[in-house]
Amino acid sequence: MIFVTVGTDHHPFVRLLEWADQVRVALDVDVVAQHGATPSIRSMESFDYAGVQEMEALAMSATAVVCHGGPGTIALARRCGHRPVVVARRPDLGEHVDDHQVRYTARLAADGEIDLANSVEVLISLLRSPRPAVDVRPEGDVAAAFSGAIEDLVAGRLARRRLRSRLLLRRSL
Repeated sequence: MIFVTVGTDHHPFVRLLEWADQVRVALDVDVVAQHGATPSIRSMESFDYAGVQEMEALAMSATAVVCHGGPGTIALARRCGHRPVVVARRPDLGEHVDDHQVRYTARLAADGEIDLANSVEVLISLLRSPRPAVDVRPEGDVAAAFSGAIEDLVAGRLARRRLRSRLLLRRSL
């Protein structure tokens, strides 16, 4: 099952749902869509909104997550072990008020955090291949790493930077 989510913005995102329906047909897969303010497509199982736990459960049980370019939704997909396929909302199509999703997702794609689909053909191609998993670290690991860094700092085990490098760092801020 592929989980598709348009997020909670009040602008309809018809393009993503239409593409999801084309994916369903082309790949012969089940698609479950969170459609928000977008009219649902009868051929797909869908719902308007759900809580975080329900969204996480769907993402966890999915083979792939396709979503809009919202940071929270991308983080949810990654937290559930997916490298999401993202379709950014575009203001020129009435999908959002500005192009922040276009700019944000371009940056994440350049950093290798997401796969960006700018056409239905690219979306189908990305979903045709097995999706790479994201290494999900438990929250405790982050806390342990931070704690270890503080211990190293207090114990004087961190390398001291020379005065010149500290001054260069200040100038760059």
